[in-house]
Amino acid sequence: MSFEHYQPPDKFCLSRCEKEEIKLMLAALRKLTSTTWNAASQQGGKGPNKTGLAPTQYKDHELRHVKRPTGISADLGIIGIRASQKSRIFGVRSREVYFVLWFDRNHEIVKA
Repeated sequence: MSFEHYQPPDKFCLSRCEKEEIKLMLAALRKLTSTTWNAASQQGGKGPNKTGLAPTQYKDHELRHVKRPTGISADLGIIGIRASQKSRIFGVRSREVYFVLWFDRNHEIVKA
């Protein structure tokens, strides 16, 4: 995991989150570092009982309120990781490294 391309301070900075949201975000990152990408991609359910990290790749045109940082190749898809029912962590994956970009506490970057 890397914060090399993290985008603070803005609306999607970890500092904008409430204490409980920060705990959920950090728990998701901890879980991500303790599993393989293959195992993480198997996690998650649809519908009202969503569970697991459920990594989801998005195209740039699906993102709202943010732009791909300069220096991040367009070949790398933006991946959202579920931290809670409404919170997501967005970043890109290059090989086995997840580069954190934004903390979305209210599911605003992509439509729910």
